[in-house]
Amino acid sequence: MFEMSSTDLKLRPAASLGSASSKIYIDLSDIVAHSLWHTSCAGIPRVQLEVAAMLTRSSIDVLPFSLYGGIWRNLRPLIEEADDNWDLIFHRLRSKFPYVGVYPSWRRPIQTLLLAKARLAILVERIFSRTPKMTAQSTLFVGGAFWTSSQAMDLCARAVEAGANIVVLVHDLIPITHPEFTGHDFANEFRQILGLPAHFIATTEYNAESLRQVRAELGVRGETQVSVVHLAHEFSGTERNAPAAQPPTERVRPLGALDFALCVGTVEIRKNHMMLFSVWDELVAEYGDNLPLLVVAGSRGWKADAALNRLDELFESGRIVFIEAPNDEELRWLYAACSFTVFPSQFEGWGLPVGESLWFGKPCAASDTSSIPYVGGDLCAYFSPFHATTMKDAIRSLLEPNIRDIYRERIAHAPLRTWADVVTEIGSVIVQQRSESRQVSDGSARCNRGPLQFRGPSATMNR
Repeated sequence: MFEMSSTDLKLRPAASLGSASSKIYIDLSDIVAHSLWHTSCAGIPRVQLEVAAMLTRSSIDVLPFSLYGGIWRNLRPLIEEADDNWDLIFHRLRSKFPYVGVYPSWRRPIQTLLLAKARLAILVERIFSRTPKMTAQSTLFVGGAFWTSSQAMDLCARAVEAGANIVVLVHDLIPITHPEFTGHDFANEFRQILGLPAHFIATTEYNAESLRQVRAELGVRGETQVSVVHLAHEFSGTERNAPAAQPPTERVRPLGALDFALCVGTVEIRKNHMMLFSVWDELVAEYGDNLPLLVVAGSRGWKADAALNRLDELFESGRIVFIEAPNDEELRWLYAACSFTVFPSQFEGWGLPVGESLWFGKPCAASDTSSIPYVGGDLCAYFSPFHATTMKDAIRSLLEPNIRDIYRERIAHAPLRTWADVVTEIGSVIVQQRSESRQVSDGSARCNRGPLQFRGPSATMNR
């Protein structure tokens, strides 16, 4: 738990930072919304913060911002102060909105009064909030769940009208291609963004091809401009193959003396936990006390009531340990201390837990669908997430110490990607698009000034 003090960061309006003409704006509106309802950072929010932090450090012309609640906020001071501590960022954002989810009640007059004051302050802030005016010199980078924020959608529309350069990072196309996996129907919002005159960055070749197909089906004119930038294996702030230190919290301390396998990911329908639990039951019958404990680490998600109920039952029986919403410190220790990991997801745009497992030198039994093989390469024991027998065979192989040793040796000699690699490539795409846009819209006179030079992350960025 972080202690608040009088020196806590204040989120200040971005309008005071000067001209908007040549800045690169990074939309983090959905990060703010996510932080108010979740205590831990995972998946798309983690990718966004990794990219935003390194791009911010690369140039003073990079401005991360939020439009949450219709208020423009400059998040650069927060990103700089947090220094890659995503738990700290979530804590500071929640402290800015302490009454989200709190409702007035005559039984709690003091709370109701404080709530009224907080809402009044936000109303005043909204009245005086000023969104910088984008121009043809500006770049808007949208790297997150853009489909969940109406303000972000409106900003994209205004950026198009201004002739600004728009770069969109597409993590997957699940709201359109697999709507059964989503908690809400965001297909229309997703289609609006895909129809923009933007340059898209896809995380794998699989996603790039899906993007082309979907845009063609939507009848979007012109060729789809898309670059592929694979995400990272790196667990931020951790050396590769870092050994397990002392368990950092009370709830993981009992695992310190135990042999366990680890499954990281939100417990939701797409992640396929029910099949994993069924397979693990069969392995318990087969191996008895020689089977490692299964540790599930993640938040409670959507459309997974059966899996969550089963998980609670197994947790109470002691056959599975559930570490709900682990923080980075706990997750780092779990990866370092486990014997191997399991990732049974039915569909992924990337698959961070697979890469993070490899970063710690741990073999992974992984699903062979969608983009996951791009993460694991030849370093994983693959299985079909639709056939329990293949999942059991893959896990059974990693129960053999000699097989795990073979994978560990292979992982140790494999080149794994860092977030510095990712951001350097994304930065290069942004610079290229800015340069091309200027050549088209501004003519040679302006282009002679030269585009923004993206220096790439320095060596000090890899802590």
